[in-house]
Order: sequence, then structure tokens, then C-alpha cells
Amino acid sequence: MNLKHAIFFYPSMERGGVTVNIKHLINYLTNNNIKVTLISSKIDKKGLGFQKKNFIFLRVNPFLKLFFLPYRWLIAFYSIKNLIKSFSLYKKENTVVLSMQSSMVAIIICKFYGIKVVARNSEDPLSSTVYADNYFLAFIVFIMRFFIYNFANGILTNSLGSKKSLELFILNKNKVKTIYNPYLLKIKKIKKIKKKNIILSVGRLCKQKDFETLILGFSIFIKKFPDYKLVILGDGPDKIKLENLIKNLKLEKKIFLKGWIKNTEKYFSSAKVFALTSLYEGLGNVYIDAINFEIPCVYTNCKSGPDEILLNGKGGYKVKIRDKHDLNFKLEKCVLNYKLSQDKARQAKKKIGRFYYRTTCPRYLNYLEEISLK
Repeated sequence: MNLKHAIFFYPSMERGGVTVNIKHLINYLTNNNIKVTLISSKIDKKGLGFQKKNFIFLRVNPFLKLFFLPYRWLIAFYSIKNLIKSFSLYKKENTVVLSMQSSMVAIIICKFYGIKVVARNSEDPLSSTVYADNYFLAFIVFIMRFFIYNFANGILTNSLGSKKSLELFILNKNKVKTIYNPYLLKIKKIKKIKKKNIILSVGRLCKQKDFETLILGFSIFIKKFPDYKLVILGDGPDKIKLENLIKNLKLEKKIFLKGWIKNTEKYFSSAKVFALTSLYEGLGNVYIDAINFEIPCVYTNCKSGPDEILLNGKGGYKVKIRDKHDLNFKLEKCVLNYKLSQDKARQAKKKIGRFYYRTTCPRYLNYLEEISLK
């Protein structure tokens, strides 16, 4: 095998599904005698539970806060030194950088030093620009991204929808490839247990996930189904805004923000419905969790991600983006026809092997090897 060293460039990795993906992938590569360097901040080596063999962790520590820069940009700036340092660890010709974030920085540095680089795009680039807080800045970054991405040795997406968007701006379409997330560690055998009247949602409390629509839709739904509760797992910048919304709706005893939960199994085991109203997704790992537990899903019709997991509506109930009334209608439909809803979830689970780490990790290894030989 030509590939000897893979550098994972993820400057500001957060807790969540992406951490699980990276953990599974790094452990798989190191077990196959590929040396791996992870460049990141916030998350520590011990917390991720990586094996020590063949693994190096370079932590990014910003010693000076530049308040005029967004946090991700700041971390990306400080990570450049670590990226350059990682090049000297092993022979350059046997090294490939897999950039999971701040790929423009990684591509520029790698091209300057003659290192092969793969940009991994984990969201739909068109939708993330449309729904950005600062449209002007997002548009500038959008233009820069696709100019610079054309210089990458390869581009990975985690969904076919994201691939379709990226191909509009990449000159060499053959550079763009989809490999699903190596997310799922075990396909569960579900025992029949009594479900609680709980609608579960999981995600970062931010604009992208649009929990406001979920809460407003639930406030309509609960008028007809007063014995249901909405439980939201996750943390983020919108927490206070959502707490105020719940308070204004006088639903403090019906809607619960539980914060970030490490072990979510008991929530997935007992919930009757899973619902998420994202404006956009790359893939949406949490839907994989839901169908693994055979929970009926209500989801928004993002351009990429959830539809692929849930078989274009055959595995769940599709809702229009930012439409609380359609959400209420689909929640009602889900609970009133619950046996059909469970059948939909089981139908989606039949295709869940696409996200099993033993299926996707070898594909990642083969792809990185292919890039190293170019």
C-alpha cells in the first residue's frame, strides 16, 4: 500500500455525529497500519477514545483572540502551523490530507508544500449559503470556496444531494465522489417495548436546525394530542431564544430542552416519534440513529441528506421547510397511522447498512490510497 500517513484537518471539531464518524474512521485506518495525525481544538485525544498505536494528536491552541474574526476562522488561522508541522512527520509522497473543515486553508497550504489534499464537504453548499445569517459574507465565501476547491486532488461528499450541488461548480466532475459517513457501529435488534408519548428531536440548537418551527408545529399538534411531550437533546447558541419561545407559548411542562446528552439510547428506545425540521443537512446522522431504533421519522425536505436515508418519503413523513402547519399535519398522520409509520421506519432500516462503518471505512481507505497514487 502506497498510503502511509493520513492527516485529518478539522480545526474546530464539535461534539456530535461528526466526532463519531472521525473516531470510527481513524481507528479503522490505524488498525490497517496507516499512521494518522488529527489536527483539532476543543476535543481531546482521551475524550475521543483513540488508540495510541499509529496516532498523533496536534491540538490547536489560539493564544490570542481576534474578536473581528469568527471563531472558526480564528481556529483555522492558528491551525496552519500544526498542518505544516504534520508534513515533516513522514515522507510527503506517502501523505494525504483529508480536510473535514476550513478546506480552503488546507488546499492552499497543501498545494504550496506539494501535499495531496482531499476536501470533504459535509453540507449542501447552496442551501447553507441561502440560509446564512450574513448573506454577503456567505456569498463571498461561496465564490472563494469553489474557485479554490478546483485545486484539490479530490472532493468527498457525504450525500448524493451535496455531490449534485458541488458538481455545478467543479470543472472536473470526476473529482467529486460520495462516500457515506462511517457512523453506525452496530445494527440493533429491537425488542418490543412500550413506547412513551414522546416526540424526540436531537441536534445543535442553531439556525440550521430550525427548532423554532418544530416548537411552533408541536404547539398546534398538542391541542389535539395533549398527552404528548416534545424532548429536544442538544445545546447551542439558540438555547435562550428557544427557552423564551417555550415560555411565551406556556409549554414549559410539555417541551423539554435537555442539553447535550452523551448517551442517548434511553431516549431513542422510549420515544414514539422522531422529528427534526432542519433548513439543510449534509446527511443527518441522527436520522440513522432513529431508524436504527425503528422510530418513525418526520423530517423536512432538505435538498440533501434526510431524503436519502428515508428513501424519498417511503421511510418517513416529509415536511415543507419552515411550515409549522405541514409539520402538524404530518405529526398527526404519523401517530394516527402508527402501525404504517413503524412499517416505514423498518423499510428504511433495510437500507441502513450503507452507513455501517465496516461498509464505509474500507471505501475511505481505498479512496485515500487512490489519491496517494495520483
